[in-house]
Amino acid sequence: MNPIPPAGRSRPTVDRLREIGVRDTPRALSLLSDLLRRLPGEHAGWDRICRAAAAAPDPDLFFLNLSRWVDSLPAAILTRAFAREDLLPFIGALLGGSEFIPEQIARRPEIFEFLFLEDGVLRRPGPEALGREALEAAERCATEEELKRDLRRMKHREVARIAARDLSGVAPLPEVTEDLSRLASAALEGAVRFSRRVLDARLGAPLAILPDGTRRSARFVVMGMGKLGALELNFSSDIDIVYLYETDKGGTEGAARSVSLHEYFVRLGEAVTRIVSEATEDGFVFRVDLRLRPEGTRGELANSLRSAEIYYESWGQTWERAALIKACPAAGDLSLGEEFLRSVVPFVYRKYLDFTAIEEIKGMKDRINLAAARSRRDDRDVKLGLGGIREIEFFAQAHQLIYGGKEPKLRSRGTVETISALSRLGIVTEEERDGLAAAYDFLRRLEHRIQAHRERQTHVLPQREEDLSRLARAMGLAGPPALLSALDGHAATVHGIYARLFGGARREESPGIPGEVQELFLHGRAAEDAPSLLARLGFRDIEAARRNLEVLRYGPPHVRIPQRARHYLDKIGPEILHRVAESPDPDLALAHVERFLSAIGARTMFFALLYEKPKVIEALVRLFGSSRFLSGFLLRHPELLDTFLRTDLSALVKSKSDLRTGLAEALTGCDDFEQELDELRRFKNLETLRIGIHDMAGSLSLEEGMFQLSALAEVLLSHAASIAIREVRRRFGVATEAATGAEAYFCVLGMGKLGSEELSYHSDLDIIFLYSGPGESAPDPGRSGGDFRKLSNHEYFAKVAQRLISILTTSTREGHVYRLDTRLRPSGNAGPLVSSLEAFERYHQESARLWERQALLKCRFVAGNRDFGRRVEEKIRGFIYGHPLPPNAAGEIHRLRMRMEQELGREREDRLNLKVGRGGVVDVEFAVQYLQLLHGGSHPAVRARGTLKTLYELQRAGIVTLEQYKVLDEGYRFLRSLDVRLRLAHDASIDSFDPQWLEPERLERYRKETDRIRKVYLELLGLP
Repeated sequence: MNPIPPAGRSRPTVDRLREIGVRDTPRALSLLSDLLRRLPGEHAGWDRICRAAAAAPDPDLFFLNLSRWVDSLPAAILTRAFAREDLLPFIGALLGGSEFIPEQIARRPEIFEFLFLEDGVLRRPGPEALGREALEAAERCATEEELKRDLRRMKHREVARIAARDLSGVAPLPEVTEDLSRLASAALEGAVRFSRRVLDARLGAPLAILPDGTRRSARFVVMGMGKLGALELNFSSDIDIVYLYETDKGGTEGAARSVSLHEYFVRLGEAVTRIVSEATEDGFVFRVDLRLRPEGTRGELANSLRSAEIYYESWGQTWERAALIKACPAAGDLSLGEEFLRSVVPFVYRKYLDFTAIEEIKGMKDRINLAAARSRRDDRDVKLGLGGIREIEFFAQAHQLIYGGKEPKLRSRGTVETISALSRLGIVTEEERDGLAAAYDFLRRLEHRIQAHRERQTHVLPQREEDLSRLARAMGLAGPPALLSALDGHAATVHGIYARLFGGARREESPGIPGEVQELFLHGRAAEDAPSLLARLGFRDIEAARRNLEVLRYGPPHVRIPQRARHYLDKIGPEILHRVAESPDPDLALAHVERFLSAIGARTMFFALLYEKPKVIEALVRLFGSSRFLSGFLLRHPELLDTFLRTDLSALVKSKSDLRTGLAEALTGCDDFEQELDELRRFKNLETLRIGIHDMAGSLSLEEGMFQLSALAEVLLSHAASIAIREVRRRFGVATEAATGAEAYFCVLGMGKLGSEELSYHSDLDIIFLYSGPGESAPDPGRSGGDFRKLSNHEYFAKVAQRLISILTTSTREGHVYRLDTRLRPSGNAGPLVSSLEAFERYHQESARLWERQALLKCRFVAGNRDFGRRVEEKIRGFIYGHPLPPNAAGEIHRLRMRMEQELGREREDRLNLKVGRGGVVDVEFAVQYLQLLHGGSHPAVRARGTLKTLYELQRAGIVTLEQYKVLDEGYRFLRSLDVRLRLAHDASIDSFDPQWLEPERLERYRKETDRIRKVYLELLGLP
């Protein structure tokens, strides 16, 4: 930090303000004069203020923030603080280094008093102090809202303290990162304690049954991963955590309904996540990221110790080994966390490293290189850029993965500690150790100063001169040139060391490129030779291929591309054409390549990325030659090319929470209803593109792809329902129940593949609308009643449903969101669009046919009031499993199945139907659903909605033999995967297809799988 200059007695002058670094001197003089008029006479005076400003990273920001403090805080406490010489560096650092933190202090005078009147800024709390504070809050608070408030206020206070010590230069980096990490652990500890108390009262205390038969309270731990586990958090870090509990053996006791330990601890994990990460009027404590748990977003929220061990032993990947290096118990029963860490040591630190593991570590490095390549053009990213924090961290972790099995001294969590250990073992030199450690300290401190300014989750150096000046002063440097020079020096040191890991050079030429391709890129090649060469490569429309090839050889027409870009294009052109020729449709792929190159124009960074990353070329051309759907969207929206190529920003899977947050942020900027409609469509298109790209690349399993598409539909439905209710409420007030006078509830039930979370591309959404009961609308208390018109609840919720349908199905310039199908409602198209819960119950108890009962197997709440939806789900379980099947159920289900095959499938020699044709998808689904209806009453485990999950549970329960299970599981996966492929390739919902679309081997397998499926289907229904 800049030192505090000695006291002086002169009045404020322009020269004095310039001397301390003020840019806008007239504004600063005005603010200062106004401040001195409003402060009491005994205030220490302008001289102290100016000397504090001289220590500030940004003196202009200092005066602006100080004026806010004077507006909001009592003058007496400001006077006392500025009278303290030892506090001026901290005050200057905060007021001149951050916009966000002074604003929080202005809203909360108690933070100011803690920092500057109670000397909180001058000391660190003990290692256990925050944990005790959080536990006391957990015991004291009666409601979750109270605890959220207290934890968030603790967070704001501590972040202000830590930032003041960091920005002033008093606290070294290890203190800053450790204190932020301790804060996160404390918040988690308080959330766990409170949530267990609440859940114990509601569900009973969880008791584990030990191997010797004794019972005791079941243990639970929150594992800190990543920077939390290593005590290396930054100011805007998410906290990566994993929830583990002791055992699956046991259950809860002491409540009316006992639940399994798994259900209890999943509920506990949900509550902890909500308490810590949910945004309230006080903000959030930390964003929570649960994607590092076993199976990622598709896995259980909480896992028993044994199930986690089995997962890592059987399916753990190299990146998960790297993630576990930093794992540390953060909250809950820490001894359980240590047990877990001991159990996974053989997985994380292997004594013998095989070739595959080395290749996977290289692959991890490649992804980091890709991130650096994408960030180095326009942005200076201190984390992901060349020579950034990520390279230092990966350098340390890669050596731990390679050598940690034989060198226990390398099994540390901290980055700098690991680098020091590598030096002591002679794996890196002392010079490399010192260079990496100095760079890490510099980059992390710079990262903190970037983030503390506005509490944004960014690692990118700002480009404005005044921002660079602020950062330079905050780093103790003379100005932007000195800052950039220091950054370049550290980055060069890091990247030089990092690049030697596995070797860093890209091969100059790609081997295996056919002679025909190479000839087409020889300069001066006679044009008359091109047609025969293109024909030999598989192109059908030779003239179009020649035109498109010109762009690949020389760049887009009417665009002057830089020399560097042309150099890269010369290198990648043959490889691209080679990939095009190998794609499923070379003509289509090359046409898309031409449009792609025309879209990127003269931007060198794209050509450089394609040159440095051949795998990106492979993925891009595969997409261009395989999917009209995904290619067309990319090429219509060239602004998405950055996102597509920057794979580190394109999440492989997103949770529903991630999608809700993303959509809410997108809708925040909308000014009217029409903009909201467009944003819903834009969000759906963008997310479908993300999912489809990963699907085409083979990065998503069948289940992951179906879940991602289903989660996206659910989130969009939920937001559409909220918008529909809001719009109806404006005109017709609030619907109330006649029986209670309370507000009536509305929910949307997902049926079919939406309900079972098995959606594919182009799927319609099968839905049912319900409301809680009869009544009528009343004026909204929050609005004037001028335009109010009373409606019955049935009319009211019919309007909500109609508005929701309109929101999702109306075509705008961005297209539509989804097509909706409401025919599965009571009485189908002949019935009302919406039903009351009473009418819905009556229908299914008295009038529903077997196929409607069967359809309810997939039914799931997807939008509206969650509590009402869960109540409906309970009743539906009663409709399905509350009474036995009729004696002729198998015959009735088979009769319906045959009607579908004959009337909808209509298969013939040149037309097959993978959904309702013989042995198709519906064969598997109907067989599984019949067995669910037959056995679900006595086997709750088979009541899952998803076909594959139910099938697995049927096999576990012994209802289906292992051989039958394998036939149906493999066949269903094959057919659904083929369905995905056809939908992506042809940009349509395709069930019926020409057999010639399939390669001979795939067609042969199709016939084999459908024959096997039909045979097992008949066996399970007991039919000849």
